[in-house]
Amino acid sequence: MMHDQPATPWAGSVNIKPAVKGTFILTKPIVISLFMVLILTVFHGQADACTAFCIKDSNSLLVAKNLDWPVGDGLILVNKRGLFKEAYISGSKRISWTSRYGSITFNQFGKEFPLGGMNEKGLVIEELNSWGETPATTAGYRLNEMQWVQYCLDNYATVEEIIEIKDSIMTEPLFINLHYFITDSEGKTLVVEFFEGKSYFISGDEAEFPVLSNNHYKQSIDYIKNFSGFGGSLEVKSNTSGERFVRAATMIRNKPCDANLPDYAFSILEAVKQEDTQWSIVYDINKLSVTFKTANNPTSRTIELSKFDFSCSSPVVCARVDQEAFHDDRVDFHIFNERDNELLLSDVYRKYERNFPGDKDSVVFHGLMKYGNMIICR
Repeated sequence: MMHDQPATPWAGSVNIKPAVKGTFILTKPIVISLFMVLILTVFHGQADACTAFCIKDSNSLLVAKNLDWPVGDGLILVNKRGLFKEAYISGSKRISWTSRYGSITFNQFGKEFPLGGMNEKGLVIEELNSWGETPATTAGYRLNEMQWVQYCLDNYATVEEIIEIKDSIMTEPLFINLHYFITDSEGKTLVVEFFEGKSYFISGDEAEFPVLSNNHYKQSIDYIKNFSGFGGSLEVKSNTSGERFVRAATMIRNKPCDANLPDYAFSILEAVKQEDTQWSIVYDINKLSVTFKTANNPTSRTIELSKFDFSCSSPVVCARVDQEAFHDDRVDFHIFNERDNELLLSDVYRKYERNFPGDKDSVVFHGLMKYGNMIICR
């Protein structure tokens, strides 16, 4: 499935520093707690944030995520099986693959570069902002932080399969370091992080709480111990990364027995919502469906994967995530064309530049557009 490629990079692919970086140097437990509160407050002021979690009962298995970020534009894309792809990255060791599974993804940086999604085997992956230095070793293959999501949805059905790529397929951020919340159809959860020059794949008993915010997962585990119900005495009073983790974990643990689980998942997303929450998404793994709301359309809209043909015998289709409220509960899919990618990335670049002036040149966005438009059924 993987082999070395020539060194010629894709147009627009350059090595760029992450927008946010930072490290923790911690000592005694009480210092850890106070220091984390301070750092997470500062971090929240520097970068926009998200929250993701898994919740389940005897009938439902759900993954939910808020996208908290200044930009709300996006495309919902139906990704096909049987497409040949190469890593969009510079360097002589570039992985290539042919997609095994179809998927539905939510894309803000163009086709092939999703923020999250679910494949036809029920594997769900969502990204959240993180920070730290990714591994510098030349031993493994590299993908940018968003293509890593598509690669996993294209190729894997279970958490165990993704664990097998640890230290062999890593991220090289094009915009910012991310970490990932992953759940499969068996309800197994995995958190993947790249920082301190290492890869961290956290699952099983180590993944004590099925929640992820924007601090590193093991820091969240230490942090929650300061709060009432988890061994400490603190109460949640704010919406920082650490306290969103605590709030979501508390609501999952205290789920009413008679709760309608999809509605309850949305209530947790509402509880950790921020001023810049753009998308609220609930993936129903058992039903292979996705329900979402957006800042400019709070009406729930549902997509069923069974309604789509993931083979190359039919065209790729897409829909705008950010449809206006007058569309009510419909999701208006249409045949994807290059203009969809161009319009999306033009809008996102303009808003990205307004929020992060000078951080990225337009050539970076043009390169993403060009690559996505090249990946077609042949």
